[in-house]
Amino acid sequence: MLYRFCPEIPKIPDYLVNLTENEIRSIPNKFNGVKASKYTLHNATKELEDFLRPYFDNDANIAFQVITDELPVHKDYGRTSCYNYIIKSGGAVSTVWYDDNLKEIDRVVFPTHVWHNINVEKFHNVVGVDSTRIAISVWTKDENAIGEIKT
Repeated sequence: MLYRFCPEIPKIPDYLVNLTENEIRSIPNKFNGVKASKYTLHNATKELEDFLRPYFDNDANIAFQVITDELPVHKDYGRTSCYNYIIKSGGAVSTVWYDDNLKEIDRVVFPTHVWHNINVEKFHNVVGVDSTRIAISVWTKDENAIGEIKT
């Protein structure tokens, strides 16, 4: 399975996610020290965490995700799957998965304000980003996920 929609997780009330990009960026970047200028992760606010905690494991990480341009094809480091909730799409953005030979195997445009779970241990990227994309990302750390970037 590369992705699935998660209707069992409720829509986030707007007042919990209506931060501006600058307000989100003022929260420390969890990717600090990692050379990823197009991608940053920022801890969720306490109010947002309190709202989401009942729907996820207690050790789940909850963060704002900011993407400003297309990402390289990659496998995530430290996680094998994640739940995402797109607040601002960033354009006509597709999430694309690839096999190990980098042949496209699936593509989807995720709607805003709908929870979905995606496989991030397969090669994937996002394409079509023409403005800032903002989402909530939730995951449980997996030390066995070593990540890889294709250039």
